[in-house]
Amino acid sequence: MLTDFALRNLKPRANPYKATDRDGMYAVVSPKGTISFRYD
Repeated sequence: MLTDFALRNLKPRANPYKATDRDGMYAVVSPKGTISFRYD
């Protein structure tokens, strides 16, 4: 589950990556550190 603590600890990497939650929701972390939420 993406809690406040988990989101604060997401660090940027060389390539964008997903941090999944449940039911199709996830956060995408960009190389600059921007966190975007998406729902599929």
